[in-house]
Amino acid sequence: MIAPTLEQEKELRMTIKSVSFDLDDTFWPLMPTIMDAERNARTWIKENYEAALTSLDRESSLEIRDQLLRSDSTIVNRLSELRQKIFYEAGIRSGYSAHDSKIMADSAFEIFFKGRNNVTFYDGVIEILELLKKDYSLGVVTNGNADLKMIGIDHYFDYILSPVELNAHKPDPAMFDAVLDITGLDRSEICHIGDHPVNDVKASYDFGLKTIWFNENEEEFPIKDIKVPEFSDWKKLPEMLKAI
Repeated sequence: MIAPTLEQEKELRMTIKSVSFDLDDTFWPLMPTIMDAERNARTWIKENYEAALTSLDRESSLEIRDQLLRSDSTIVNRLSELRQKIFYEAGIRSGYSAHDSKIMADSAFEIFFKGRNNVTFYDGVIEILELLKKDYSLGVVTNGNADLKMIGIDHYFDYILSPVELNAHKPDPAMFDAVLDITGLDRSEICHIGDHPVNDVKASYDFGLKTIWFNENEEEFPIKDIKVPEFSDWKKLPEMLKAI
């Protein structure tokens, strides 16, 4: 009988073979990024289509958003399209022609999207992705619309799943079912990591995946009947994955 190599022994010891990650508020803080992106877009609109700003205050934007969702509830799975349509509708409501409103919406969204992908990573994220990529298949399961190629980290991942592809969003089990289809692994061989107690932790836990909670602020987990490992320091993640 041929003895297994060191690499084969290592693989046999590893329970987890694929790790899926949430993005927003897991790899980077979301709100500062979105606020900067919206500020940049509004500055451009003020300089070029100032009248439209009256239809882009918080109350008006939410009203337009709700109207669009009533017309097509599935657009919640296409956040980029939703954002563009809000810009467009704001232009129409402000008296601009359909032609000018489209130009404004396209340009404002381009500026917004550039800012939306100008993220600031939590300490250790890139270093740990580099390390984990050597031992695991890595993937993304996100409800957001971040562009990993623009951000410059797409090469770390073997699969990237978002609501656009699946017409579903977490906590819908369809998001994690797609991970099984892509990886061909058992649920016990996949670990999902994210910040949201319901969309990430409970959803993946209920689906039967291994689950780790990214708890940046070291808060108490709000769902009493679920106990999962947690971390706030990214550098602790590799050892946690080995132990889970």
